[in-house]
Amino acid sequence: MMAFFVHKTKYLFFITLLILFSIKQANADGVSPYLPLKTDALIELEIARLATISRMPVLSKPYHIVTVVDYLDKIKDSHPALFYRISAYIKRYKKQSALTHLSTTLSTSNNKNFSIANNRGIAMDSNAQASAVGFYQFNQYAIANVGGTIVDGKKIIPHNSYFSLGYEYAQFDIGYREHWLSPSQESASLLSTNAAPAFSITMSNVKPITSWHIKYEFSLAQLEEMAEIKYKGSTSSGKPLLMTMQMSFQPFSWWTIGANRAFQFGGGERSTGLNDIWNAIIDPVNSDNCGSGLTGCANFDEEVGNQIASLTNKFDLSYRGFPFTFYMEYAGEDTKEHKNTELGNISQTYGLFFPYINKDFSLYAEHSKFHNAWYVHNLYGEGYRNDKVVMGHWWGNTKELRDGSAGNASLIRLNWDFSAKYHLQTLFRTAAIDSLTQDKYSRAKQIELSLKQVYKNGFLNYSLTAGSDIYGESFYRATLGYNW
Repeated sequence: MMAFFVHKTKYLFFITLLILFSIKQANADGVSPYLPLKTDALIELEIARLATISRMPVLSKPYHIVTVVDYLDKIKDSHPALFYRISAYIKRYKKQSALTHLSTTLSTSNNKNFSIANNRGIAMDSNAQASAVGFYQFNQYAIANVGGTIVDGKKIIPHNSYFSLGYEYAQFDIGYREHWLSPSQESASLLSTNAAPAFSITMSNVKPITSWHIKYEFSLAQLEEMAEIKYKGSTSSGKPLLMTMQMSFQPFSWWTIGANRAFQFGGGERSTGLNDIWNAIIDPVNSDNCGSGLTGCANFDEEVGNQIASLTNKFDLSYRGFPFTFYMEYAGEDTKEHKNTELGNISQTYGLFFPYINKDFSLYAEHSKFHNAWYVHNLYGEGYRNDKVVMGHWWGNTKELRDGSAGNASLIRLNWDFSAKYHLQTLFRTAAIDSLTQDKYSRAKQIELSLKQVYKNGFLNYSLTAGSDIYGESFYRATLGYNW
């Protein structure tokens, strides 16, 4: 499978070289670094405030720095303090090379049952983490990014380690670049930072296309070794591929709409050709719904893989001078009644964000509901996971490996800038699973208090998390850290 991956991706290098040759003649703008995902909650809050107030037409993350800079001037007069804080932060990216993030965390916990939400598969009982991110810009069209996290001195997660090259309408990112295919701030049904990133090649545009601000993103990744991949009556281990596609546009200044696809295929003894992939994209019913007698493929061995799709919306509105954003994500784990135009096994997520209730408070609320069969699949024993962790919504962390039960998750987050030196975040999340087999699950509940204190050129971070998991067992986690 690695041979297939390398063989196909080498063409991207040749295409990129041709692009670089042509854009040098045209004097086009080059590539852009990204703001990191889920490494600094405070700067991500500030960028979310900017995205709402300026009506930034972006439905996926990480954000290009160029996009942030383009929309920053829109708030210079209306929100000067926010403008100053973001401008001060992104100065670190306006150099040829820089260390852009540094953090250390010590923690203690009494629970080993699940992973921390949106934290790259890191376990609740981990004791020490250290992370760093930096970059070197060779020229306008090439940037090397190096970063990652070390967990307990032994596990390395190389997120933010990738090479970027191309130009404003076709930026290629090769390496461990992260993806978040949703406008929601605390979850994504298809792909998020809940699991560790896989090695991938991504192509996207830095500069929006036309006055409708069209954005696109395509990626191909190779997942970690996975067991129990079914083919011809037996199982094998292997590394499946994951292809993602995202496109969005802004028909009105207050409304951005997008569509996403994620396609898990191959691995082990399963062989997939380019023609199979194309047919799966244009006709998922006859490529992924085999064995029912109602489609064009007779048995499960003819299935190409596992597909998930979603439609996303972001409404940036204002009422009596108070800006707010309403998010919607409508996703399907399958097709409905074997129709390519209808999604089945639905997941719905709704979010509401008030960047400023007053000058000191922000509020974010989110609710998700899942039908059956999410993050499990008949071909893949470990389901829709990377390194045994669900790649989408953190709600998937609460389920057992092969449990296809329905359920729901809710979250509310209050941010308080109560002085120039202190910021307090209170986050409450809850999740429930409607078990298909027995009433063995309880509603999970979790509250997290996070205090950031300005200290020299960075922040001291204090955090306390407590709650009960799906089995009704109580847990806690306390952390102390520093970030810059």
